[in-house]
Amino acid sequence: MKQEQRPIVNSDLIGDYITIELPGFPGKRQKPEPCRIHYLTMGSGEPLLLVHSVGQSIYTWRELMPTLSDSYCVVAIELPGFGFSDRPFSLNYSMDEMADVIVKCLDALGVKKTHALGVTMGAVYTMYTAAKYPDRFMKVIALTPGGITDHMPKKIKRLEGPFGPFYREMYSKKDFETYLPLFYYDGTIVTDAVVEQYYKTCDDHASRQAIMYAIRNFDEEYALETIRKASREYFIIWGEEDKLQPMERLFELRKLLPNSVYHSIRNTGHWMHEEKAAQIAEAADRYIRYTGEEK
Repeated sequence: MKQEQRPIVNSDLIGDYITIELPGFPGKRQKPEPCRIHYLTMGSGEPLLLVHSVGQSIYTWRELMPTLSDSYCVVAIELPGFGFSDRPFSLNYSMDEMADVIVKCLDALGVKKTHALGVTMGAVYTMYTAAKYPDRFMKVIALTPGGITDHMPKKIKRLEGPFGPFYREMYSKKDFETYLPLFYYDGTIVTDAVVEQYYKTCDDHASRQAIMYAIRNFDEEYALETIRKASREYFIIWGEEDKLQPMERLFELRKLLPNSVYHSIRNTGHWMHEEKAAQIAEAADRYIRYTGEEK
């Protein structure tokens, strides 16, 4: 795997590509569909997989990844439908499909077992994948795991409904300027450059289609039931000023997943890994190195 030290921006010239094979459309003439995955590696040591959320790319790791790479071989993949990875025709973005995609990426990268860190919807994908394929994962860190809530902008929520295809095509750069500040405690972090980077990989029909289907087929209840039954320990971190997934959600997860370890960070919002990268990296590193003598 290549190591990359240039600044993390949305560019197909940064990182590298692997090709995985998706099952394709079911039926008598079912043929596998190849899917090219964009990824970036940085650092050396034990592997640490990063899994972004719906609508994101490796750009979201621009602050956290360089810090983590001081201690780990960090591998950031762009899930199908996002960033510079392919937008496959046959993918429905179901929980099981996304879990299988993550494992296929590990296979293609030659990673037999890894630590992992995911954010929001990507955190649920990561937790579910670890529950489904326990032998492939060591420590798993989940940043604000969860899907669409009533606190999110109406345009995002409406992608789940019957008029989703209509709202899908209405997204503009102005919407990104309006909505992105909601994902942070300090909205001033959203500069013109940040808006441009986020909008860059969502500004076409195929990308918006991927976002819509990923949101529609994100079955959080099904995933959490599987995660609960697996009785695996996770390290779950929450931003105390999260406007989109309030802290009440953390308290609910504590009841559902009592075997996990919980931590919150002050003065940070939904995308805490962009605001408080140093604190997230320190907490993740402590958890990964934790030997288990005490909780």
